[in-house]
Amino acid sequence: MARSEARRRKVKYPLVVKLIGIISIIVVVSMAAITGLSSYFFSEDTRARAEENNLTLSQVLSSQVSGKVQALLSSALSLFDVIRESAGNRALEKSTVANYFDRNASVAYISVPGQKEIANDKFFAANELSPDALAPFLKSKADLVERARAGETLVCNASPSVGIPAAALFFPYKDLGTKNAMVLVFSTEELQAIVQTESTALSYVVGYDGSLIVHPDFELVKMGVNYGDKELVRRLLSSPSDNLQIRYRNTDGREYLGAFRKLGVGALAVTSSTPTDIVYKAALDVMRRNLYLTGIVLLFSVLAVWFFSKTVSRPVLRLVEASSLIEAGQFELDMANDTHDELGLLTESFVHMGRGLRERERAKDTLGKFVNKEIAEQALKGELKLGGTRKTATIFFADIRSFTAISERLSPEAVVEFLNAYMTSMVACIEKTGGFVNKFIGDAIMGVWGAPLSAGSPRDDALAAVKAMILMRYALLEFNKGRGGEELPLIRNGSGVNTGPCIAGQIGSMQRMEYTVIGDAVNLASRIEALNKPFGTDILVSEDTYALLKDKLVVQAMPAITVKGKTAPLVIYAVIKLKGEDGPDTLDELRALLGIEAPAAVDVDKEEQKYAIVGK
Repeated sequence: MARSEARRRKVKYPLVVKLIGIISIIVVVSMAAITGLSSYFFSEDTRARAEENNLTLSQVLSSQVSGKVQALLSSALSLFDVIRESAGNRALEKSTVANYFDRNASVAYISVPGQKEIANDKFFAANELSPDALAPFLKSKADLVERARAGETLVCNASPSVGIPAAALFFPYKDLGTKNAMVLVFSTEELQAIVQTESTALSYVVGYDGSLIVHPDFELVKMGVNYGDKELVRRLLSSPSDNLQIRYRNTDGREYLGAFRKLGVGALAVTSSTPTDIVYKAALDVMRRNLYLTGIVLLFSVLAVWFFSKTVSRPVLRLVEASSLIEAGQFELDMANDTHDELGLLTESFVHMGRGLRERERAKDTLGKFVNKEIAEQALKGELKLGGTRKTATIFFADIRSFTAISERLSPEAVVEFLNAYMTSMVACIEKTGGFVNKFIGDAIMGVWGAPLSAGSPRDDALAAVKAMILMRYALLEFNKGRGGEELPLIRNGSGVNTGPCIAGQIGSMQRMEYTVIGDAVNLASRIEALNKPFGTDILVSEDTYALLKDKLVVQAMPAITVKGKTAPLVIYAVIKLKGEDGPDTLDELRALLGIEAPAAVDVDKEEQKYAIVGK
């Protein structure tokens, strides 16, 4: 009883603190996630609506501007058609011109250079201008007249010359088979009113060279400002698209959402842009309110946990004790469920979890037979069966040089320790490249690429295997750092790689089976690995592997060999590096890097001989 009271006194207050901490973290994280996600989606929705608004606004404005310019162009052509048909009837011509200017009061001047000029005297009088004010302007735009004769329709800003919102329209004019141009100077006050919207977006019209034609701030137009250096206009002028919406940073350093639409007349374009800080202001306000809400929810959560902690402390302590039992490996839990709330469900879940962990431990014993996840999954599903299939695979063997001598100098514990560390490092290289560690044979490792799964083709599998060997080369250099001496001897190894047909599948009996590969290709890989010692190399590949990868590898051919069971000599290759990668360029440089001495003469241990060297 005293122990129980002491336990309650010991854990009562810390439990409340922990519960408050947990609930606080949950509330903060949850509200932060909700705030972040809601703010993100709201800002994205706001951005999308702003982009849509920019695009829609530019489309509406472009339609209005285009309609206005097209109407001016059409009416001017109609006027000259009537004048031509009047056949010198000056009274009719005068009446026609007067009617035209009555209907088109915004037009100041129309001319066909070299043929006819018509000025709207009422326009100049109303704006206190002299018709002579246009002469210097028109003279400076002689190049646009020529471009119009060549077939282009262009609009340029005339405001700097006349001092009022005005523009000049240059367009082709054909009369009785002759090619000429027509110039029309008109007021842009109506267009000025069109771009002065109540929207947060800034809209303006630019000409063929990026100069402002219409802008809400007429002073910019009057000064003849060119926006060709603005990012939106620069993109507009270089884009083959008629309309586009972009996100960009302008020369003022602010970020904008912008859209443009090119008009089908006059080489004009309408742009609309909105600063992103204005677009996201509402989203920031939402985030701020959510943060206030988070603080309020957190306060009420802490108070709730404080008052109700006693009702959950006992079930929680039982769950803590159950966790300790599971941690100790006792998975069968005898826990009575005396509550009918979430904690009761959690207690039942703990009991079921313990049973599940017990079953998992049993599964581990079965899975311990396998080292490949695909095979392990077949084992869990009960799909394993004896037999094999023919595959083209790349097989590799790696062996530690002079392992017997090393193990004789070390204690068994030291041998196991260094061998486990070495295997861990080497196996990581194999698995990193998609290989399958088939088995450990003492200090040797057998790996396979292409079975049970392939990287795509025999070439891909062979390349992955060679990459693994090169990774092992440098992993071994890293492993040897700090080694050297009786207790920590330097480790050298050799790897042999061969690609060829083999049988891959479950070998053994129904009581004990193993996934492996067998065949002549496997035997040849093992024999190639043994050649590293007499050749003074660390990675050797067969002719078949080299044939697949000759465009990928820097190698040096070794003397030809004969192998038991094969009549023709085989050439094997020492792998120096992958082409295009850093590293040694010759076998001598590789030996210097690895600390391998070049053999004075190639000699084979007669007792272990599985091959004969016939080359020089």
